[in-house]
Amino acid sequence: MEKLEIDPIKAKYFYDNEEEKIKINWFCYEYAFILYSHLKNSDKLKKYRKNNTQEQITNFCVYFSKEMKKSIYEKLGGLVEATTFYEKYVEQFYPDNTSRENLTLLNTAAQAWDELLGSCVVCPNRCISEMNRKCSLFDEFDDDDEE
Repeated sequence: MEKLEIDPIKAKYFYDNEEEKIKINWFCYEYAFILYSHLKNSDKLKKYRKNNTQEQITNFCVYFSKEMKKSIYEKLGGLVEATTFYEKYVEQFYPDNTSRENLTLLNTAAQAWDELLGSCVVCPNRCISEMNRKCSLFDEFDDDDEE
């Protein structure tokens, strides 16, 4: 019988107070959720999963998705032409990684990003265009996040 895994990415990791329950933070939560799935299922990341606990992978996904918010602001502010996946985001979390390991994680992160953006096309939440508006989805998921 296959063991069911409870999703370790919690919505509450993306806000500290009511004012932070906004759509851009919901977008980051959704990205971390998808990134986690990609990291757990990638054939190229077997060694990564062997060397990192579920908690470490979860912490990386939360950290990386929050760092990507900086890249979103750069893109929307016209500072760059496309959303950028900086290797420094991985290096800061995993300072002992090789560049090749970082690039494998970045490629996986980009695949997760593309998956999320694909779902944004049909999603009514408008997390980017209305990024600073309150997101009621956090309140709906708070009960699910109780441990």
